[in-house]
Amino acid sequence: MPEEEQKPQVTVSVPRTAPGRMHLPKAVHIPAAVLLALIWAAWLSHLPTGDMREWGISALALEQGRYDTIVLNMFAHAGLLHIGMNSAVLLGFAGPLVWAMGASFGDWTGGSLRFFAFYFLSGLAGAAMFVGLNPDGAIPAVGASGAISGMIGYVSRVGSKGRLLPLFSRELGRRIWQFAKANLILIAIFAVPFFLGGTGIMIAWEAHLGGFLFGLVAAGLFDGGRRG
Repeated sequence: MPEEEQKPQVTVSVPRTAPGRMHLPKAVHIPAAVLLALIWAAWLSHLPTGDMREWGISALALEQGRYDTIVLNMFAHAGLLHIGMNSAVLLGFAGPLVWAMGASFGDWTGGSLRFFAFYFLSGLAGAAMFVGLNPDGAIPAVGASGAISGMIGYVSRVGSKGRLLPLFSRELGRRIWQFAKANLILIAIFAVPFFLGGTGIMIAWEAHLGGFLFGLVAAGLFDGGRRG
Protein backbone atom coordinates (compact mmCIF):
# COMPACT_ATOMS: atom_id res chain seq x y z
CA MET A 1 0.00 0.00 0.00
CA PRO A 2 1.80 3.09 -1.11
CA GLU A 3 2.01 5.55 1.67
CA GLU A 4 3.55 8.99 1.57
CA GLU A 5 3.33 12.06 3.71
CA GLN A 6 3.92 15.75 3.24
CA LYS A 7 7.14 16.89 4.90
CA PRO A 8 6.42 19.41 7.70
CA GLN A 9 8.22 22.72 7.33
CA VAL A 10 10.41 22.58 10.43
CA THR A 11 14.06 23.14 11.23
CA VAL A 12 16.54 20.69 12.71
CA SER A 13 19.67 22.40 14.03
CA VAL A 14 22.80 21.30 12.17
CA PRO A 15 26.42 22.48 12.12
CA ARG A 16 27.26 25.33 9.78
CA THR A 17 30.44 25.92 7.84
CA ALA A 18 29.44 29.40 6.70
CA PRO A 19 26.59 31.83 7.46
CA GLY A 20 23.35 30.49 6.01
CA ARG A 21 24.98 27.30 4.75
CA MET A 22 24.17 23.98 6.42
CA HIS A 23 26.58 21.09 6.48
CA LEU A 24 26.17 17.60 7.96
CA PRO A 25 28.91 15.02 8.48
CA LYS A 26 28.70 12.56 5.60
CA ALA A 27 28.62 9.65 8.06
CA VAL A 28 25.13 10.58 9.31
CA HIS A 29 23.73 9.43 5.93
CA ILE A 30 25.03 5.88 6.40
CA PRO A 31 21.87 4.60 8.18
CA ALA A 32 19.67 5.78 5.30
CA ALA A 33 22.02 4.16 2.80
CA VAL A 34 21.86 0.85 4.68
CA LEU A 35 18.07 0.90 4.91
CA LEU A 36 17.64 1.91 1.26
CA ALA A 37 20.01 -0.85 0.15
CA LEU A 38 17.94 -3.44 2.01
CA ILE A 39 14.61 -2.03 0.80
CA TRP A 40 15.66 -1.88 -2.85
CA ALA A 41 17.35 -5.29 -2.74
CA ALA A 42 14.12 -6.80 -1.42
CA TRP A 43 12.04 -5.07 -4.07
CA LEU A 44 14.36 -6.03 -6.93
CA SER A 45 14.38 -9.65 -5.78
CA HIS A 46 10.59 -9.70 -6.26
CA LEU A 47 10.65 -7.81 -9.53
CA PRO A 48 10.01 -10.92 -11.71
CA THR A 49 6.62 -11.41 -10.02
CA GLY A 50 6.01 -7.87 -8.81
CA ASP A 51 4.19 -9.30 -5.79
CA MET A 52 5.41 -8.79 -2.23
CA ARG A 53 2.12 -9.46 -0.49
CA GLU A 54 3.52 -12.51 1.28
CA TRP A 55 5.72 -10.08 3.24
CA GLY A 56 2.74 -7.96 4.25
CA ILE A 57 1.37 -7.90 7.76
CA SER A 58 -2.26 -8.61 8.63
CA ALA A 59 -4.28 -10.26 11.35
CA LEU A 60 -4.63 -13.30 9.11
CA ALA A 61 -0.87 -13.56 8.58
CA LEU A 62 -0.30 -13.53 12.33
CA GLU A 63 -3.02 -16.11 12.90
CA GLN A 64 -1.20 -18.33 10.41
CA GLY A 65 1.98 -17.99 12.43
CA ARG A 66 3.78 -15.81 9.91
CA TYR A 67 5.35 -13.60 12.56
CA ASP A 68 8.24 -12.73 10.27
CA THR A 69 5.86 -10.32 8.52
CA ILE A 70 6.10 -8.07 11.58
CA VAL A 71 9.53 -7.02 10.29
CA LEU A 72 9.36 -8.02 6.62
CA ASN A 73 6.47 -5.64 5.91
CA MET A 74 8.83 -2.69 6.45
CA PHE A 75 10.93 -3.82 3.48
CA ALA A 76 8.06 -4.67 1.11
CA HIS A 77 6.48 -2.25 -1.36
CA ALA A 78 3.58 -2.34 -3.77
CA GLY A 79 5.31 -0.85 -6.80
CA LEU A 80 7.84 1.61 -8.16
CA LEU A 81 5.83 4.68 -7.14
CA HIS A 82 5.45 3.37 -3.61
CA ILE A 83 9.11 2.54 -3.06
CA GLY A 84 10.20 5.72 -4.83
CA MET A 85 8.14 7.98 -2.58
CA ASN A 86 9.23 6.27 0.61
CA SER A 87 12.87 6.30 -0.49
CA ALA A 88 12.77 10.03 -1.18
CA VAL A 89 11.39 10.84 2.27
CA LEU A 90 13.81 8.47 4.00
CA LEU A 91 16.76 9.96 2.14
CA GLY A 92 15.72 13.51 3.00
CA PHE A 93 14.91 12.96 6.67
CA ALA A 94 17.35 10.35 7.98
CA GLY A 95 20.59 12.39 8.00
CA PRO A 96 19.21 15.35 9.97
CA LEU A 97 17.50 12.97 12.39
CA VAL A 98 20.71 11.00 13.02
CA TRP A 99 22.38 14.33 13.78
CA ALA A 100 19.53 15.46 16.03
CA MET A 101 19.71 12.15 17.89
CA GLY A 102 23.25 12.85 19.02
CA ALA A 103 25.73 12.23 16.23
CA SER A 104 28.80 14.46 16.07
CA PHE A 105 31.81 14.93 13.83
CA GLY A 106 33.87 12.84 16.23
CA ASP A 107 31.30 10.14 16.96
CA TRP A 108 28.29 9.55 14.70
CA THR A 109 27.55 6.02 15.92
CA GLY A 110 25.43 7.04 18.91
CA GLY A 111 23.00 8.98 16.76
CA SER A 112 22.89 6.13 14.25
CA LEU A 113 22.05 3.53 16.88
CA ARG A 114 19.28 5.72 18.26
CA PHE A 115 17.98 6.28 14.74
CA PHE A 116 17.85 2.56 13.88
CA ALA A 117 16.04 1.80 17.14
CA PHE A 118 13.61 4.65 16.59
CA TYR A 119 12.99 3.67 12.94
CA PHE A 120 12.15 0.04 13.71
CA LEU A 121 10.06 0.87 16.76
CA SER A 122 8.08 3.34 14.65
CA GLY A 123 7.54 0.63 12.06
CA LEU A 124 6.37 -1.78 14.76
CA ALA A 125 3.99 0.85 16.12
CA GLY A 126 2.56 1.32 12.63
CA ALA A 127 2.10 -2.42 12.18
CA ALA A 128 0.49 -2.75 15.61
CA MET A 129 -1.97 0.04 14.86
CA PHE A 130 -2.84 -1.50 11.49
CA VAL A 131 -3.54 -4.95 12.96
CA GLY A 132 -5.25 -3.49 16.02
CA LEU A 133 -7.74 -1.55 13.90
CA ASN A 134 -8.22 -4.49 11.52
CA PRO A 135 -8.43 -7.47 13.93
CA ASP A 136 -10.13 -9.67 11.33
CA GLY A 137 -8.25 -8.29 8.33
CA ALA A 138 -6.86 -10.46 5.58
CA ILE A 139 -5.53 -7.68 3.34
CA PRO A 140 -1.79 -7.26 4.07
CA ALA A 141 -0.10 -3.92 4.65
CA VAL A 142 3.31 -3.40 3.06
CA GLY A 143 5.76 -0.53 3.11
CA ALA A 144 8.16 1.44 5.26
CA SER A 145 5.61 4.18 5.77
CA GLY A 146 4.90 3.36 9.41
CA ALA A 147 8.58 3.89 10.18
CA ILE A 148 8.74 6.97 7.95
CA SER A 149 5.64 8.41 9.61
CA GLY A 150 7.48 8.01 12.91
CA MET A 151 10.28 10.13 11.47
CA ILE A 152 7.75 12.75 10.45
CA GLY A 153 6.27 12.65 13.95
CA TYR A 154 9.72 13.28 15.43
CA VAL A 155 10.43 16.17 13.08
CA SER A 156 6.99 17.63 13.86
CA ARG A 157 8.11 17.95 17.49
CA VAL A 158 11.24 19.92 16.57
CA GLY A 159 10.83 23.64 17.09
CA SER A 160 13.23 26.58 16.97
CA LYS A 161 16.88 25.91 17.79
CA GLY A 162 16.21 22.17 17.80
CA ARG A 163 14.11 22.21 20.98
CA LEU A 164 11.16 19.82 21.17
CA LEU A 165 7.70 21.37 21.18
CA PRO A 166 5.34 20.49 24.05
CA LEU A 167 2.88 17.76 23.10
CA PHE A 168 -0.11 20.04 23.56
CA SER A 169 1.26 23.21 22.00
CA ARG A 170 -0.63 25.12 19.34
CA GLU A 171 2.25 24.89 16.86
CA LEU A 172 2.40 21.11 17.20
CA GLY A 173 -1.36 20.93 16.71
CA ARG A 174 -0.96 22.82 13.43
CA ARG A 175 1.71 20.37 12.25
CA ILE A 176 -0.44 17.37 13.19
CA TRP A 177 -3.25 18.83 11.10
CA GLN A 178 -0.84 19.19 8.16
CA PHE A 179 0.05 15.51 8.48
CA ALA A 180 -3.64 14.55 8.59
CA LYS A 181 -4.41 16.65 5.51
CA ALA A 182 -1.53 15.07 3.57
CA ASN A 183 -2.90 11.61 4.33
CA LEU A 184 -6.43 12.59 3.36
CA ILE A 185 -5.14 13.90 0.04
CA LEU A 186 -3.23 10.66 -0.59
CA ILE A 187 -6.27 8.54 0.21
CA ALA A 188 -8.38 10.64 -2.16
CA ILE A 189 -5.83 10.43 -4.98
CA PHE A 190 -5.44 6.66 -4.78
CA ALA A 191 -9.21 6.17 -4.44
CA VAL A 192 -9.88 7.86 -7.80
CA PRO A 193 -9.19 4.69 -9.88
CA PHE A 194 -11.86 2.85 -7.92
CA PHE A 195 -14.46 5.50 -8.70
CA LEU A 196 -13.47 5.37 -12.35
CA GLY A 197 -14.20 1.66 -12.45
CA GLY A 198 -10.59 0.50 -12.43
CA THR A 199 -8.26 -0.85 -9.79
CA GLY A 200 -6.21 1.04 -7.31
CA ILE A 201 -4.13 0.71 -4.19
CA MET A 202 -5.46 1.35 -0.72
CA ILE A 203 -3.58 3.52 1.74
CA ALA A 204 -2.83 1.88 5.09
CA TRP A 205 -3.58 5.04 7.03
CA GLU A 206 -3.64 3.01 10.24
CA ALA A 207 0.09 2.30 9.87
CA HIS A 208 0.73 5.99 9.16
CA LEU A 209 -1.15 6.94 12.31
CA GLY A 210 0.60 4.42 14.53
CA GLY A 211 4.08 5.40 13.40
CA PHE A 212 3.33 9.11 13.55
CA LEU A 213 1.92 8.95 17.09
CA PHE A 214 4.95 6.95 18.25
CA GLY A 215 7.27 9.55 16.74
CA LEU A 216 5.43 12.37 18.48
CA VAL A 217 5.38 10.76 21.90
CA ALA A 218 8.79 9.07 21.86
CA ALA A 219 10.79 11.95 20.36
CA GLY A 220 12.03 13.03 23.78
CA LEU A 221 13.39 9.55 24.51
CA PHE A 222 15.60 9.62 21.40
CA ASP A 223 16.59 13.29 21.49
CA GLY A 224 20.37 13.57 21.54
CA GLY A 225 20.35 17.05 23.03
CA ARG A 226 21.38 18.64 19.70
CA ARG A 227 20.92 22.41 19.91
CA GLY A 228 21.78 25.34 17.69
